[in-house]
Amino acid sequence: MSQTLDTTEAEQAATELRALRDRLHAEGMPHAAILAGFHAEIIAAMTAAYGPEATIERMVSAADRLEALPALDFVAAVVRGPAGRA
Repeated sequence: MSQTLDTTEAEQAATELRALRDRLHAEGMPHAAILAGFHAEIIAAMTAAYGPEATIERMVSAADRLEALPALDFVAAVVRGPAGRA
């Protein structure tokens, strides 16, 4: 397997994971359990593929990007739009 990222393959993998997530949830598994399982497998696979140092760097970088995102409540309010009359 090539170490270069093929975005088409990454998108296909993401699509497959979403389908699996939806199937498991439809079968009664809670989202939190599904996400915890995915997270554990992904971190283990990243550590095996890239090593612990690079995995830590990628996780910290992802966490930094998440901290910069607006709060979920704010995003929900923006998507919902104005309510009532002015």
